Amino acid sequence: MRRIVFSLLLWLFAASLTLAQEHKVRFEFAMTRMDTLYDAAPPLRVSRIMHHYRPELEKEMMQVVGFAPAEMRAFRPQSPLSNFAADALWRVAAQYSREPVDFSLTNFGGLRASFPQGVVRIYDVYAVFPFENSLVLLELEGKDVQELFQTFAGANRMEAVGNVEVEIVGRKITKLLIGGQPFDPEKRYTVATIDFLLGGGDSVTALKRAVTVVDTGVMIRDVVLQYMSILKSEGKEVEAAIDNRIKIRNNE
Repeated sequence: MRRIVFSLLLWLFAASLTLAQEHKVRFEFAMTRMDTLYDAAPPLRVSRIMHHYRPELEKEMMQVVGFAPAEMRAFRPQSPLSNFAADALWRVAAQYSREPVDFSLTNFGGLRASFPQGVVRIYDVYAVFPFENSLVLLELEGKDVQELFQTFAGANRMEAVGNVEVEIVGRKITKLLIGGQPFDPEKRYTVATIDFLLGGGDSVTALKRAVTVVDTGVMIRDVVLQYMSILKSEGKEVEAAIDNRIKIRNNE
């Protein structure tokens, strides 16, 4: 909840700047640490703002958006939560792309909590996806897609992927299917990912060579909420299976 309130305060600060510019209002501000010290003795003015908006904010955050038959946690090399996040990107990205989306990619580091067993609320979505990461669509040449997966293989890891089957043995790729088809180094692939990775986050540098880039401006948490709405319309629950998409093992 603290992250949500902090985001709201940032929005109020930006609005105050606009107001000051339009009406030439002068104001002063100072940085406040958002930690346990802040919890113990928050500034009175900030407390009043939070107290004013908290009831409406909590009402919004407690809205139920789905039902999870089991707790969904994130762990490598794949997990129900990481697969769910990647599937959400891949499925929802189709609404924003002119071309069919070949696969999706997001990072484990962006998954900061778990979905509880039972009802899933908007608050839970914000807790799992607290960062301001937006959905981006890009086109990658086959050679750059190959480098992307080889980089993961060399590190003996994979980030969360959708519509992909990859097998890594002894830090080498032994199988790579995209959309159920063997990887084609001559093909240009459309990828759904997040702006953090596009900028080289988590050492994912191959994405920087994208031929085209479209930043949808849609936050990943909103992508997830759209995906949950799609699942609900299809009579499905909030869940994802551990399947054959990622297999990593060392040489025996």
